Amino acid sequence: MKDYTKDKKPNELEPFFPNEMFRHTIVACFLVVIELVAVIILPLPCKFTNKPDHIPWFFLPVYRLRNLIQHEVLFIALLVFSLLLFISWPFITDGKRHNVSLFNNGYKRNNNLWRRPIPFSIVIAAIIFVMTLCFINP
Repeated sequence: MKDYTKDKKPNELEPFFPNEMFRHTIVACFLVVIELVAVIILPLPCKFTNKPDHIPWFFLPVYRLRNLIQHEVLFIALLVFSLLLFISWPFITDGKRHNVSLFNNGYKRNNNLWRRPIPFSIVIAAIIFVMTLCFINP
């Protein structure tokens, strides 16, 4: 990856917060508008899953997992473990890098998920598991 700040003076650099965040917000709004227009113009005539009417779509994986796991304690333990893993994920993936000063210019963080195979495989497996739960019929 090329470092564009190498040959620039500090007064020539563009600040990240207002400028880059504004660009990201514009792109996100543009994508939402495109999605809304596509849903209005091209509605899907068929249902992909047989879901009960009283379950919202975002609770469908949890509902299907509850139907698959009949044991109540095991189901709650799995949900609590998933929650704890989700909350502690930034601390697990950073390791012992918290002791190093963030203002040290020689220190480079490797936050790129593509270059870290174990966390990347866990994330992909979780995404595939949740998508699979949406489409199975227990």
